[in-house]
Amino acid sequence: MSINAQNRLRLGIVLALTSSYMIIEIIGSILTNSLALMSDAVHMLSDVGGLSMSLFASFYATKPPTPKKSFGYYRIEILVALFNGLILIALVAYIFFEAHKRFLYPPEVLGLEMLIIALIGLVVNLTGARILWRSSKESLNLRSAFLHVIMDALGSIGAITSGAIIFLTGLKVADPIASVAIGLIMMPTIYRLMKGSVNILMESAPEHISPKEVEEVLLGIEGVEEVHHLHLWTITSGIYSISAHLTIDRSEDWCCILEEARKILKERFKIVHSTIQIEDKERHKLHVNEESNIAESSK
Repeated sequence: MSINAQNRLRLGIVLALTSSYMIIEIIGSILTNSLALMSDAVHMLSDVGGLSMSLFASFYATKPPTPKKSFGYYRIEILVALFNGLILIALVAYIFFEAHKRFLYPPEVLGLEMLIIALIGLVVNLTGARILWRSSKESLNLRSAFLHVIMDALGSIGAITSGAIIFLTGLKVADPIASVAIGLIMMPTIYRLMKGSVNILMESAPEHISPKEVEEVLLGIEGVEEVHHLHLWTITSGIYSISAHLTIDRSEDWCCILEEARKILKERFKIVHSTIQIEDKERHKLHVNEESNIAESSK
């Protein structure tokens, strides 16, 4: 569903927190010469962009429909979620590249200073994650923003761990190891975000709604003999749509059957946008013959 005013406020608060700490962490990463801290600082920079896009999309998606965009601008949130996923992939690749260089030539890292800065970052990230956690279940756009914050929290944990190890043991390789671990942990989550975004843009059926189950439920309505041309898709997070043809045995009951079908789809599957075409047996046979003739003539 589209992001409401309360969720937009939460997103704005997290954006302000992230922007403020980003400046501190960029300066700290330069002073301490830490890759784990630098990678977390780069994450913060990308998060400011990602959260800004998410906030922009949440406003833009509320624009009313137009004759050319009859579903409105809901999909802008999905496009932003997909773009945020691509940014996260690029960041993971950057971390792996930098970690490889540091495995070969470990630089000097100020462990204690790195540890202090990372601890502050963890508090900021956990605060942002707590603010967005409940909202992330309602929108793919908010989920992408939440993942940005979670990735930063993992970055802070990695920086804290490597900072403590470097401070206590002087083991410099702990810095790139922590960075690689962060990237590996986030890869499955990024994959799920990308998959969800692409599936919506490709008009795939919602993952939690089985087309076969929908067909069986519609066939269970008294008077319905066949279900064909069934299509299910997601407009945006939480808003689903369906179109289908129902062949019935009593054309005089079409109004009651149509009302029952819409009621079942809304109550059982939360599908509020439904386009149902009712056909009697003879009309359905006529349509099948017409489609066959068109297919033959196009060969």
